[in-house]
Amino acid sequence: MSTPKAGGHLDVLDGVRALAAFAVVGTHVGFQTGRAVEGFWAPFLARLDFGVTLFFLLSGFLLYRPFVEAALDLRPRPESKAFLWRRFARIFPAYWALLVLTMLIRPWEHDVGFTVQKTTWTDWIEYATLTHIYFGDNPHQALTHIWSLTVEMSFYLALPLIAAVSLKGRRPRRIMRRQTIALAVLFAIGPLWGLVIHQIPAMRDQLALQWLPAYLDWFALGMVLACLPAAASVDAWPRLRTLAEDLATAPGTCWIIAGILFALSMTPVAGPYTLEAATTSQWLAKHLLYGATAFFMLLPLVSPAPAGTRTHPLRAVLTDKRVRWLGEISYGVFLFHLVLMFTLVDALNLELFRGGFSTLFPLTVLAAIVVAAISYRVLERPAQAYVRRRTRRGAADIQATEAAVPAPDAPPVPPAPPAPLTPVAPPTTAAAPEPVAERASVAEPEPAAWWDYDQPVQLGPWVPEPAAEERTTEPIPQLPPPSALPPPPIEWPTIPHGSPASSHSVPPAQRRPAD
Repeated sequence: MSTPKAGGHLDVLDGVRALAAFAVVGTHVGFQTGRAVEGFWAPFLARLDFGVTLFFLLSGFLLYRPFVEAALDLRPRPESKAFLWRRFARIFPAYWALLVLTMLIRPWEHDVGFTVQKTTWTDWIEYATLTHIYFGDNPHQALTHIWSLTVEMSFYLALPLIAAVSLKGRRPRRIMRRQTIALAVLFAIGPLWGLVIHQIPAMRDQLALQWLPAYLDWFALGMVLACLPAAASVDAWPRLRTLAEDLATAPGTCWIIAGILFALSMTPVAGPYTLEAATTSQWLAKHLLYGATAFFMLLPLVSPAPAGTRTHPLRAVLTDKRVRWLGEISYGVFLFHLVLMFTLVDALNLELFRGGFSTLFPLTVLAAIVVAAISYRVLERPAQAYVRRRTRRGAADIQATEAAVPAPDAPPVPPAPPAPLTPVAPPTTAAAPEPVAERASVAEPEPAAWWDYDQPVQLGPWVPEPAAEERTTEPIPQLPPPSALPPPPIEWPTIPHGSPASSHSVPPAQRRPAD
């Protein structure tokens, strides 16, 4: 299996981000104009909130992969502090810009359906800290979609802890066995949380169905996609890998399965198209169908196409440079589209559920693209670049400091003998200035490899190699010492003739015959 390069980029996932963002725009415009409530396109438009599921699976895949490979000694282990700082730079600058724009355009009072609510200073503080869903309040209609951003931030905070617990150990196969248990637990928490909350009306009123536990199974599906290449490197999960490899080599089959599952989610079995509360079974059916649809949709996209095969038309569309650019600014499209949509509704004097989709949707998309492009250029990219430089510099300083400090048990290095003095002739002319390149200070060492948490890595084929020998801490057996050599023969002294020494004290071999 070829070693994937750190920071390698899967262009196709930019297209998936764009698809997810504009799907969310479509479902909101469809609801505002009534096209997602009744009519021929209502089932399709009402279920385009499936875009949020795609975002969650992408986060699970992209962000968990560095931790998995680090645990198996395939990559340097990500630092939690750097990881969280980069997530902060990815989310908050543009999000706070959205809050400022919303306060300027729609500051306090606004229509919500057939009532009027007022946003207080306490609400704005809760929005600024992404804690509003924990207080059972989401009063501003232009910020109703921010609940998913709160779930994302909760996952970012929990991910280093999940990795520390589930990826602990020094033997790769044991790590993967522990990983199987951890992912199974995460996958079970989501549906169980929904079942419990539906039985507690007070918790349901507190928006507990919008908290992280309800969506841990979606993140876990993305984490499974991140673990498959690592499992191949240690020959783990053989049955699951075989099934995944077979499906990944047939992208059309995967996407047909995804289409069938999404079509099932458009039926009443997944709940109403309006804001009416779904029953427990309807919520569970919709939740599981969305997760499975996203998994089968992403599986062939995150795995490399077999050598010699033609690029699938859908992959070609998603990797088009214009679609990829829309994927780069997709976060801004998701953030700003709702406040822009309501501004256009007021400007066009459109009534709720009274039509106008063909006018409102393209105008909302165009306005969102313009504002998102400005946000990406002015806020998002500079903030991420600044934090990336700072986190890299901090890690490089630590490495340089550790390299400068000798090991405590290392013997001191003797100083080199002084070089012999040689006479130097006095210069006859003024010395030339030292070149600037020679006077420059030595650059700080960069780490060997860096993870770009915003971009995926290029995966290698899922072909298992012979498993490497597992590390062990058992002592190496010592060989017995060599046996001692036989003692040299004893040389007995020769006693001269006539010596007073008695003859019995001399060995027979050394006795001389009598005269």
